[in-house]
Amino acid sequence: MADSSTALGVSRPDEQVITGDIAARIDRLPLTRIQYTYAGITQLFWGVMIAADGLVASLYPFIWAPKNIISSFQFDVLLGANIGVGILIGEYIGGFLSDLIGRKKTLVLAAFVEAAFIWEIAFTNKFGWLLLWNALFALGMGMLLSVHAVYLHELAPPSLRQKLALRTQAIAPAAAGLLAGLTSYYWVPVHYTWFIYALSIAVALLVPIGLFALPESPRWLEAKGRTAEADRIVSRWERTSERLRGTLPPPVLERHSVVQTQKVPATEVFGAKYRARTLVLFAVWFFGYSGIVYGGASFFPTWAVAHGWDAHQLFLVARIIAVPVGIAAFFLVAAFGERFERKSWLVVASLIYTICFLLLFAVPHSIAGQAVLISIATPFAGIWLFTTYNYTSAAYPTRVRSVGTGWTDGVGHLGTIVGTSLLVGRLFTWTADHSYYGWILYVTVAGALFPSILLWRLGMKQRGAILEELSP
Repeated sequence: MADSSTALGVSRPDEQVITGDIAARIDRLPLTRIQYTYAGITQLFWGVMIAADGLVASLYPFIWAPKNIISSFQFDVLLGANIGVGILIGEYIGGFLSDLIGRKKTLVLAAFVEAAFIWEIAFTNKFGWLLLWNALFALGMGMLLSVHAVYLHELAPPSLRQKLALRTQAIAPAAAGLLAGLTSYYWVPVHYTWFIYALSIAVALLVPIGLFALPESPRWLEAKGRTAEADRIVSRWERTSERLRGTLPPPVLERHSVVQTQKVPATEVFGAKYRARTLVLFAVWFFGYSGIVYGGASFFPTWAVAHGWDAHQLFLVARIIAVPVGIAAFFLVAAFGERFERKSWLVVASLIYTICFLLLFAVPHSIAGQAVLISIATPFAGIWLFTTYNYTSAAYPTRVRSVGTGWTDGVGHLGTIVGTSLLVGRLFTWTADHSYYGWILYVTVAGALFPSILLWRLGMKQRGAILEELSP
């Protein structure tokens, strides 16, 4: 392996800049069942584990509110602790661990932490205990979010990255929707504890899947100087690829410069090279989480009940019918491959979402009309979320890819506090007598269109680019 440290410079004595033989060999592989299998497993992790982040919003209008167990303010606090502070801390921990001990170990640990703390919710209706367990199981979700898209992108050939990402990421909302949707449809409200048990068992099953089915990311191994381990994995992939697709082209070594280091230079994401990217992503994630991701989804169940929906209608539409629509949307965007920038797809997804939510004003008394609009809006909120994951994971180099993702996505989760306790929840309540216009306008204009246009204007171009050239 050629050493290019003299030409490129070394910023710290513990680092060595090399020509990335492993990275170059990964990028020349054709897209086969190898990448689809491992990327699909990471997205199965997302789908099963994030199915639980709707737990509070799903149970509140049918269990805690009717029985006066939890007030609307306490509901806001539970949401903030779960999808806000808990995930934020989990992402910081997971981002650092992923860059320190590896992508695979962090994924497995994330599933273990979530499974260890979610089932206790079935045994209490006390606000203090609910707050504790919701915050603790959210640590696992946060750890997952710092690494799932990172692992996927470190497998993907540059010209096929969007196709691999969105095709396999269709698994994630589908798994989340079906797992949470089917169990909640049949068991909430009468047997809601069974719903919680089903989520905890499903998450626990991910631990052996991750341990035995996933290899470590060869790109991460190379960045840690463990090139012999990386070579064994990539050599196995190469043999399979040649058996399936024929002789491989030679790797383009000169375009893959990798910094090897045992340490995690976490502060680098705030250094001169990456500071602007980090600040833009802070804003994008913050406003996106407060709006299109959580601000809309967290209050839609309560909005639906106020408009005459029952539990079965809600879970059928929002969690089950939306699944095939979501899969179709993901595959449609994936079919365009690398022909368009990811940041452009954010604008498209936010526009479709905004139009659907604004049209809710036109069908205030039609559950069927509302159901159609939500069945379209929900999948495009997913397109927005996963496209932003994909953009973020490509914005940082391998040595701090998870740290950068964890920091930006994690700080973004503070937007869920704005999206629940501090602003959006209040707008939802204050404008309840006027078609909830404050809530709808915030989640569409400030929480969908604004962050999309911001990244479109200020974000970097990523279309078809090599990871090592995007983030050297």
